[in-house]
Amino acid sequence: MLTLDIFQDIILVAIGGVFGANARFVIYQRLKEININLHLITLAINTFSSFLFGLFISVLPKIRSSAFSSQLLLFLLIGFLGSLSTFSTFIYDLFDLFMKFKFFRALKLFMLSFSLGIIALFLGSFLGN
Repeated sequence: MLTLDIFQDIILVAIGGVFGANARFVIYQRLKEININLHLITLAINTFSSFLFGLFISVLPKIRSSAFSSQLLLFLLIGFLGSLSTFSTFIYDLFDLFMKFKFFRALKLFMLSFSLGIIALFLGSFLGN
């Protein structure tokens, strides 16, 4: 049986997830309206999420209350950013390119996504310190 603490944690992740998924949808639609390539939209959103993740993980240890810090971690990092950046969309983009026999573009997207994600995480973490 779920305890009250676990239920509260699930609610925090779920609420963060709702906001993250909706933020992703709004950003995606706005970028799509200005005719940005769909693969680049996913790349931009995931890179932005990596930056925010780095920023938040460097700021969270500075928060004095461990209970508050734990709740922020659940809400922001797992819920919000977990829903804002999505691995499945990235994988689908790669799959789509492979199915269209665009192997070089798929490799380029993979390398660019991976590199920018690491760089964005580092920059966010660096700025948070």
